[in-house]
Amino acid sequence: MWATIQGKHLTIKIDLDRYIPSPDPFFSIFTIGDHLLVGACWKGKLEGDESDVYRVFENLLTACYYFLQPEHPHVQKLTRFEKKNVEEAGFRLKGEEVVVYQGVERNSIYYACSTGKTARIYYHNGLLEFTDCPEYKGKHKGVVELPLREFIEDVLKVSKEYLEKYAPIIEKIRLEHGEKPDDYDFLQKFYLEVERLYKEKFG
Repeated sequence: MWATIQGKHLTIKIDLDRYIPSPDPFFSIFTIGDHLLVGACWKGKLEGDESDVYRVFENLLTACYYFLQPEHPHVQKLTRFEKKNVEEAGFRLKGEEVVVYQGVERNSIYYACSTGKTARIYYHNGLLEFTDCPEYKGKHKGVVELPLREFIEDVLKVSKEYLEKYAPIIEKIRLEHGEKPDDYDFLQKFYLEVERLYKEKFG
């Protein structure tokens, strides 16, 4: 069974029926609009990539946490460092980015950037390089933009639904396979902190 968590722009799908003992035990698909950031397409069908679901949401919340505090010294220091990584990864920044955060998945990497008004996500999906789906040919690497407020709202929406509805199912499966518990107390508090910062900025 696929769990589908959807916002206005972001969609995350998690295959709850497949589990492989590894650091990335589940299979997930992550899209923003029609951009496939995590996952693959074979024979006309989207397929999940091996994924640590906890990390997927932690990365998205961290990006928003930084977007909402662009003047924090740690965020500025990290952004200076990540700007170099973006260029080395073959992307050309537009120069407006005030925050840059790197998210790494099994076969994908993305740089979530903020200009203060716009969320700009540069991505490279390694699996998509080998797709046989015409609609995704040449689209393994790209950039997607959306209003900053809408990006943060989407991350909060999908994170809340994940924490309330699917995290208990994911954790039950992990524990049944002998894994150590993930720190959902932290992730819940982190979500609430991002929500607080969002309300301070946008009301």
